[in-house]
Amino acid sequence: MVFSRTTAQYVPFEPRYDSDGTVWLKVQAHGDLTAKTCYKVIINEFGLFTAALANDTKEYYVGVPPAAISSGDVDWVQFGGYIADMVTESLSATAGYALRLYQGTVVQVSSDFSGAASQFAALADSESAAATHNAMLRPVLIIGTS
Repeated sequence: MVFSRTTAQYVPFEPRYDSDGTVWLKVQAHGDLTAKTCYKVIINEFGLFTAALANDTKEYYVGVPPAAISSGDVDWVQFGGYIADMVTESLSATAGYALRLYQGTVVQVSSDFSGAASQFAALADSESAAATHNAMLRPVLIIGTS
């Protein structure tokens, strides 16, 4: 639920937990969002708001919209649980390895997911030079350099 006070909308912080194990946040889109693409979810004066991966915020969630969202719209993005075909840079992925953000892009950490503060997902499958990946998203606030 989004509530309004005067002329501004405020987005709540409460995540939604679905029976399939996915976890969702209701956000306001900072611009047009592309389906299955990673975005930072930051806290601003309106609540939860998306931002480009290159945004220099050091504490954020990573959210992935299941479908396109128009700029300014309020909708759900997935930030926890299994996700299929998440769009990334072309990566040769190894199952169990971690993903994190680095200089505005999604990169693979060359070791198993360890739960380090900067890791937002574990890869579910090994793939060679693919631009979409299956992963298990970690539904926590990510702390670290981007």
